[in-house]
Amino acid sequence: MWKLTRVHRAVEEVSSLLKKNLSITDLPLEEALNKICGADIVSDRDFPPYMKATMDGYAVRSEDCEEASYTSPALVKLLPYHIYSGQLVSVKIGAGEGVAIETGGFLPEGADSVVRVEDTSRRNNEILIYRKVSRYENVSLPGEELAKGDLVLKRGDLIRPWHLAALEALGFATVPVIDVKASIICTGDEFVKGKAVPFTRRIVEGWLREHSIEVSKILIARDNSDEIADLLETLLKENDIVVLCGGSSLGSKDYSVRAVRKLEPEAHVHGIAIQPGKTTALSSVRGRLVVNLSGLPVAALAGLELVVKPVLEKWIGVEYLPRPIIKAKLTKRITVKLGFMGFVRVRVFRRNSGFYAEPLTVGGSGSLRSLVLGNGFVVVPEDIEGYDEGEVVGVEVYGRI
Repeated sequence: MWKLTRVHRAVEEVSSLLKKNLSITDLPLEEALNKICGADIVSDRDFPPYMKATMDGYAVRSEDCEEASYTSPALVKLLPYHIYSGQLVSVKIGAGEGVAIETGGFLPEGADSVVRVEDTSRRNNEILIYRKVSRYENVSLPGEELAKGDLVLKRGDLIRPWHLAALEALGFATVPVIDVKASIICTGDEFVKGKAVPFTRRIVEGWLREHSIEVSKILIARDNSDEIADLLETLLKENDIVVLCGGSSLGSKDYSVRAVRKLEPEAHVHGIAIQPGKTTALSSVRGRLVVNLSGLPVAALAGLELVVKPVLEKWIGVEYLPRPIIKAKLTKRITVKLGFMGFVRVRVFRRNSGFYAEPLTVGGSGSLRSLVLGNGFVVVPEDIEGYDEGEVVGVEVYGRI
């Protein structure tokens, strides 16, 4: 009788022994989207560096417009300059003077506000201003968007488009990222002989890439624990993570698990209380993460979502963006063995003004059908046996509704 380990204990036992000195690489900004930031990045300057227009119009001195109204407009002399976005012009605004400026342009010396173009009219080289403007009106002050000393990114953050924009605004051309490399081994004599295709590897590869892990190699090995161990030994020299698909059964065909044991891991947990995917194994081998997943697609995905993701978050310090969660009413009961964390595929659909979730259990954990036809999954906690028909549950959505 196998004794299964609960998810949190398996994650804690293995992640605490994984190496902390992961490789850091400086990437150009255009290559860094969705990568994991490798260091805290602090702004070394104010942005904007000068007062910046937030409206198209005219840069003026607010004191020249204190009495402006539609019945008694203020009159300002228009200087022969035009300030474009991001441009700083060497001109000084004196009493009763103004200059045309576009959104994003830096205010010239002497100006402290921008009057909107729609609140003015032009007469030759003069501007008629029909509305009073206050000091700093329609202006972004120095450091208002990013101040010197602001934390722009912290280690472990996923780099999003707005982070890249902020870094470029501050003058950065590159950003340090955590360079985590992984390889995948698919085991099975049937794959070596070409009698079957190890399609579960595409789920594993896609999931890793989706979680900012670079996949360097995908290999196939026979059901031979010695050969798998030799291949694993080689891959561990050049990867931080090795994932083995197949050969993880809790019995005589656990070739992949036996191969891992031959390398004398610092920590090894085989058999984790998740449903499906109880044959999942986690190991730390010389500080590298080794994962044994079922060769069945749904069980493999359950292992990745319920076990591998929390390991990566704890080990690397990354916090992955959560999937959208929709509250939906179950169309029938879902059952999970008490003490197991459940991974239940569902199809969410809209009916009238509400959302419903139809559990998809056809074909078991070896069927792609429930993943392809489904658009979400429900995670059932370990301390309950499921949810009743009609109960409202949170569904993590991965597809179109």
